[in-house]
Amino acid sequence: MTRQAPITLDDVRQAIYDCLTACEAPSADRLLAHLKRGSKTTVLKYRDQVIEEIRGQLQGHALPAGMPEALQAPIAAFWQAAQEVAFARLAEERAALQQQMDSAVQDREAALAQAAASDQERERIRALAEERQALIERLRAERDQAREEGRATQRAHEQAVQTLQAKHEAERDGLSQQVEQSRVLIEELRIEQAREREVMAGQEQHYVRVIEEVRAERDGLNKKLEAQTRQSEQRVQELSKALASQQRQAMQAEVELGVANAEVERLREEVADGARALAEVRVREQVAVAQRDQAREAERVAREAEEELRREVDALRVQVEPVKEA
Repeated sequence: MTRQAPITLDDVRQAIYDCLTACEAPSADRLLAHLKRGSKTTVLKYRDQVIEEIRGQLQGHALPAGMPEALQAPIAAFWQAAQEVAFARLAEERAALQQQMDSAVQDREAALAQAAASDQERERIRALAEERQALIERLRAERDQAREEGRATQRAHEQAVQTLQAKHEAERDGLSQQVEQSRVLIEELRIEQAREREVMAGQEQHYVRVIEEVRAERDGLNKKLEAQTRQSEQRVQELSKALASQQRQAMQAEVELGVANAEVERLREEVADGARALAEVRVREQVAVAQRDQAREAERVAREAEEELRREVDALRVQVEPVKEA
């Protein structure tokens, strides 16, 4: 039996050309049918080599040597069409990439603008915290002054009471009529004190209503701060004038101190509003986290100052209470 010769690369190349001429795909089975010998593994290996040769030569704008003339025109047209499709797809991909780059540039510019806005918001909040701290310091100084004036008024009242007691002791033995008049005067003073307490209670309710109205009418941070400053100055002046009087004015000073305490409470609410504004800044831009922490630190300092002011006001109320009872 005659042994068949092994297939070669040229044999497979010619079989591929035959399939293409017959408008058939050069599959392994068709090539084996044309060759009538060889294994599928060998045919596939040589077919891949031939296809790579054709692809390489077409990329160099040349047709493979030995290709039948009937295949040259279709292969060249196919390669030209394939290049046009590839160039069109490359142009589309380049346009899409350019659009993505433009969008990325716009996003970056928007992020930079948002970061700049966040920096401005942070500076505004820091300035607001500094203004509030300055206001608290001024209220504390005015409170210290009012407390000192209250102490002076208390000393003057005590001295007046002592003088009245000494005079009453000196005249008690021989002046029964004056004693009776003194008793009447004391009763009138007690009635006046009760009336003044009622007036103070009404004024306290009035001040509570005023505070509620002021809290409901806040319409802007700057206007609130200006109104707060004017009201604080006006109340401190009223408190200073009230503490310059005797018992009734001392009691009015206590009411004014209560109003000042309410104003401090409203300051705490304003600081809470500043914290919420800072939280909104954090949502818009994480870059402002460090600045937000600084603003919260300022808020904590303001709250501690406020608590200290409240404790000192309570201490002043305790000192004024004996004057009211006298």
